[in-house]
Amino acid sequence: MKLFLVINLVVFQLCWFLAATYQHNSVLIIVGLLGIHFLCSPTKLADVKVLPIALVGVVVDQLLIILQVIQLPSDSTSPLTIPLWLILLWCIFSWCFNHSLKWLVKLSLLKVAVLGGIFGTLSYTLALQMNVFNTVLPTLYFVLTLALTWALLLPFMVRMHLLIFK
Repeated sequence: MKLFLVINLVVFQLCWFLAATYQHNSVLIIVGLLGIHFLCSPTKLADVKVLPIALVGVVVDQLLIILQVIQLPSDSTSPLTIPLWLILLWCIFSWCFNHSLKWLVKLSLLKVAVLGGIFGTLSYTLALQMNVFNTVLPTLYFVLTLALTWALLLPFMVRMHLLIFK
């Protein structure tokens, strides 16, 4: 079981790297990694149950795209629609709540908010620096927007996880 926590973390990081580096060209590889992850998961039913968390992430990213906080490259299928590679990334992220991020449920929501504000923002800022997307916002406003978004989003997702398994 503890080995799978490491596997989950590695698969998530690999999917993030592939999505950030290859965007739509990474979809088949990410789908394969998700399939292998799911087949090896000791908690398949729980992994299915947390997929609504992925839906919340997709909705938030779609809103960020519509508001042009995130501007997708012109070669995307539509600059206003969330791409499949990002949806898949949200799926593996939601599964992390059952595995490598399960420890978050033991923290106060304030601590989770601080962690979300820091690490969620770092992830998006790194993706911005890698030219995965652009933004119309000046850097400071982009960082503040993402920090606020993730300071609210991560505790909400942790709370969702707790409610799903109550």
